[in-house]
Amino acid sequence: MANRFDFQGLKAKAPYFEGWYVKTSDAKQNFSLALIPGIALFDEEESFVQYNLFYKGKSLSGKITFPLEAFEVVAAPYSILMPLFVLSETGVKAHLVDDDTDILIDLEFGDFLRLKQDRYSPSIMGPFEYIKMPCSHDVVSMRHDVKGTVVIDGETVKIDEGTGYIEKDRGSTFPSQYVWAQSNQFKENDKSSLFLSVADIDLKINHFTGTIAVFHDGATEHRFATYLGSKAEVIVNDDQLGYTVKLTGQNKSLIVEVSLLNGNDLIAPMDDEMDYTIKETVKADITLTFKEKNKNPLHLSSEHGAAERVNWK
Repeated sequence: MANRFDFQGLKAKAPYFEGWYVKTSDAKQNFSLALIPGIALFDEEESFVQYNLFYKGKSLSGKITFPLEAFEVVAAPYSILMPLFVLSETGVKAHLVDDDTDILIDLEFGDFLRLKQDRYSPSIMGPFEYIKMPCSHDVVSMRHDVKGTVVIDGETVKIDEGTGYIEKDRGSTFPSQYVWAQSNQFKENDKSSLFLSVADIDLKINHFTGTIAVFHDGATEHRFATYLGSKAEVIVNDDQLGYTVKLTGQNKSLIVEVSLLNGNDLIAPMDDEMDYTIKETVKADITLTFKEKNKNPLHLSSEHGAAERVNWK
């Protein structure tokens, strides 16, 4: 099976984007950082690194743009390179200088918790992996240990007990509306991990609401997906500051409540341009209840999740 970390766009033509989402959280340090390196092939072609940072009540976000030819993929070890930026499966090293912000990053990753793969589901997309989708998604690692340092405008944050997560997106456009949430730092079980997305999917010949989600309890992967017959309901809070997702599958269910406080601006690919502003928080409160037939329900909570709600009413 293909390594889900690897770059897929070597022969891609416009319109096309591909990007990694690399998140590190450390509850002890009250620290969360998401890095989004990638490329965009639209009317304007570029490579870029976006960042979204929360540390002790301080939020920072931004986008640093490079020429497309500044993006490189190298082997041994397989790495993604841009100016002052190196990402591999073993870690990330970067120096991001953006207006008044200066961030120096040196982080090492432990072993990845990968999703199960088979011919029917070579990725989280299941059989949709074999279809050209407007946006294809990959989960590279549900959870891995992270150690190292991040220097924010001269202040050093030492990461000793960090937890990481990596996913990817590629295609021609993000969905016109979707919700997304992720966390792997739950107070009650520090081995549990969550990822979910519910999105409007337009295949031209078919239009539907698609669901992909994984709850990993530390021992077992529990997957919810449209291609598995799972159903999803999204309820947006009256104050628009959060939402609840109710997922049901065969003999199991998952209810996830998400806050959207502490959101920062990021830029997303939409309608053949890399210029659509969305809000994302890397400091979301997330609670979940997982129920499985003939077993006691699990109730978990996190203060270090990430979440988005884009155009979902």
